[in-house]
Amino acid sequence: MTSTPAWRAWLRFPIDNWPSRIYLLLVAAAVAFAAVDSALTSPDASFSAIYMLILTAPISLLAAIPLVGVAIGALVNATVIGALAHLARARH
Repeated sequence: MTSTPAWRAWLRFPIDNWPSRIYLLLVAAAVAFAAVDSALTSPDASFSAIYMLILTAPISLLAAIPLVGVAIGALVNATVIGALAHLARARH
């Protein structure tokens, strides 16, 4: 019998369920929207970056570098969403 490594067991929470996948898709869409909007408009013209910060709060608000905070916040939040989805599925 083979055992799965610990990193693989933790990787299933942010990736291996639909609620986490949908959340990560929303974060990717917000990052893409911010990138396209900042390329097409002047930097102070819109609040497009606020969507990706709000989606990945509270971790993204604590980071010194915004994109690193968004990436870490998205993974932490997706892990929490995945763990809650796994817990809800296990209770049925």
